[in-house]
Amino acid sequence: MVDQNQDEVPQAAIGALLASGFPFQTAVASVVGNLEGWEVLSEEFPWRDQLGRDQFLDLVASDGQFVVTIECKKTQKETLTFLQPRATAPDVTRARILQIEQIRDSTKRMDLFSADRYVSPLSHESQFCVVSTSDSGRDQRLLEGDAQKLVRAADSYATHYKDRFKIDKDPEPERYFLPVIVSNAKLFVAKYDPSYVSLETGQFGTPDQTDILAVEWVRFRKSFTSYGGKDAGARTVFVVAAKSLVAFLGQLDLVDASALGKAHFALPAGAA
Repeated sequence: MVDQNQDEVPQAAIGALLASGFPFQTAVASVVGNLEGWEVLSEEFPWRDQLGRDQFLDLVASDGQFVVTIECKKTQKETLTFLQPRATAPDVTRARILQIEQIRDSTKRMDLFSADRYVSPLSHESQFCVVSTSDSGRDQRLLEGDAQKLVRAADSYATHYKDRFKIDKDPEPERYFLPVIVSNAKLFVAKYDPSYVSLETGQFGTPDQTDILAVEWVRFRKSFTSYGGKDAGARTVFVVAAKSLVAFLGQLDLVDASALGKAHFALPAGAA
């Protein structure tokens, strides 16, 4: 390989490298892969959306109990602010996720279920997110598109995981699939009383009527349509600041054995 002087490298190549999200993605994979007890199971996992288009899930990692499906989001100016009315609980452990378990019958097959499980670490939970794409905050976009795509990718990987299970003499433990968006964006939670929002202007009367807190991670809970447009009910997507990813993974644990609202989950044949 011939080394080039830095001055000879085209500016377009440098600019493309700086703008690309792939270096950030590989950095996240490196951090997770070097974390004790964790293993990277897949990078760029291929799946197809409901229109038959090829998609790729950035990263899948596991500590044996949790299977974390990761979408890496690099940004220059984005700020994510999650809304939380004061009446809601400030911190929760619940998360609506997929779990895989072995059926205790002659087949010993693995099957998928969705359920509310109780998982540490604690965090705020929100169903609304304001994504500011400029310093002024006036330019905004929705987080729902990113979250829904990740949920569908996680569903596809979980189905792939189930379909490739090989029966062994020893019983298989339950495993839990957690969709996680990892971003270098700053994360905030805005706690407020909805009665302070004017029905005429749609805005707060004064800036001090909302309490904005910087956070390391948050649960984004919403009903996302699954493959084929079917409403599969609420799901939880964890949004984690990249600098706090190691701390987040280090605290992942099942804190309660109960599973609320447990329901069988399956994608249509051929959807994965």
